[in-house]
Amino acid sequence: MGGTRVSRMNSLRTSVSFFGLGLALSLAACTHGESESGGAAGNPGGPRAPSGNGAAAGPEARFFLPTGSEVDNTSAPTLAVDAQGGIHAVYPAYAGGDAYYAYCAADCAGPDQVRVVHFETDATVANAMIALDGAGRPQVLLATARDVHYASCTGDCTAQASWTQAKIIEHHGDKEVTGEAFALDPQGRPRFLMHTYVAYLGIGQKAPETHYVTCDAARCDDAASWKSSLIAKEIWQSSSLRFDADGHAKVASVVRTDMTESSSSGTDTGAYLECASGCDKEGSWNGIGFGYAYSSSLAAVAIKPAISLALTKSGAPRVLFLGGEGPTSSKHYIGYFECNADCTSDHWTATKVSDLDDIDAGIDLALDDSDRPRFVYTLNYNIGLVYCDSASCAGEGAKWDVKKVEAGSDLPPDSIFLETNCTVGAWFFHSPSIALTPDGRPRIGYQARDISGGFTRPDPTKPACTAGTDLTWSRLAVLPSVE
Repeated sequence: MGGTRVSRMNSLRTSVSFFGLGLALSLAACTHGESESGGAAGNPGGPRAPSGNGAAAGPEARFFLPTGSEVDNTSAPTLAVDAQGGIHAVYPAYAGGDAYYAYCAADCAGPDQVRVVHFETDATVANAMIALDGAGRPQVLLATARDVHYASCTGDCTAQASWTQAKIIEHHGDKEVTGEAFALDPQGRPRFLMHTYVAYLGIGQKAPETHYVTCDAARCDDAASWKSSLIAKEIWQSSSLRFDADGHAKVASVVRTDMTESSSSGTDTGAYLECASGCDKEGSWNGIGFGYAYSSSLAAVAIKPAISLALTKSGAPRVLFLGGEGPTSSKHYIGYFECNADCTSDHWTATKVSDLDDIDAGIDLALDDSDRPRFVYTLNYNIGLVYCDSASCAGEGAKWDVKKVEAGSDLPPDSIFLETNCTVGAWFFHSPSIALTPDGRPRIGYQARDISGGFTRPDPTKPACTAGTDLTWSRLAVLPSVE
């Protein structure tokens, strides 16, 4: 892979029996105590906020994340949890620019407890990322099709006036930041990975590159304080960037190789890479490939390449990967990988956790205080939580279990349709993010789309229903445990 030294794992060593984990609907029903209707009749032409958006009593709740005084359609949230269990989230407006930061305390039970800060951008935010420093203060990175914004706060981060936001990079559509590619090093300094934009069908494709972007200044709200360094002549997309306690950078990424400047076609490979020092230099990064990555533009919600990295307390990597059987195969699986030493060589163990056909967009991995893996995924547009408490979850005798977070059928379907001749509606969930409280309680965010369609044409004088998204909201599930 260019100047980046990446060896390839011989194969996915399935060291335990295969787990075909589905969202078993025979599981005890999740109680959420909400009464949510599909729309507001008084606002038929704009975004519709579900009425009665209350919360469950007690420690379990599921609700839509608010956007302040103005109702706005929003996309999938990214979550972080501080040492006190407080929930921090950032989520983009669905279109037209802007994003939102939200905070809710450890006992969060509903939208009335959520405090919201509004970020303005000129273009639609394609990726909103958040990281907490050692004091639990959030820093936010917003990537649009034209530029990158950085925001940080001092004092009360739930107050709009406490935030400073700056446009730090203008790339004019040539670059993008994908995945969870934003992180803070142990000193609280921001870093992220940015790569060449992958052009649709290769039209206007620029030369493949990945840059490591850093700020070491006391304040990073000045574009001049940021440094961008070329570290690879391949595209590292959907990256998950983490730092161990010694400040070593570690990345799980889907690396696209065999590209040319005139074509975006190539081979997508899941990979783990790390750098101990001099990370602004291409030769400082070494890694290993896991196998073909899966993606699909034909799904109802596009399935983008997906990989997620978490580090144990000792800095050992754990990787969750959406793999494929080949570059053109529709068969795909969720693989879990573990390594404890010499992780840029073939010292990994791995297992396929699921290869169900209905695995959809989004996976995310977290480790609890005992380094036990918990991850969220999408199955048939429902959200599941998968967990393992074995000594080695990629080893012999590992046991994985699944819990339903929420199914689309748990919410009452919309009964108000914006498009003529649409007669049915349903909720579709996807793109989950997970964060754990210090005592291991899951906080899970995901995107909820209200999609309407129809099989009949009640009014023959008007066009047939065009199926599509009527509204989309960021949603939060607060669960008392993984079980």
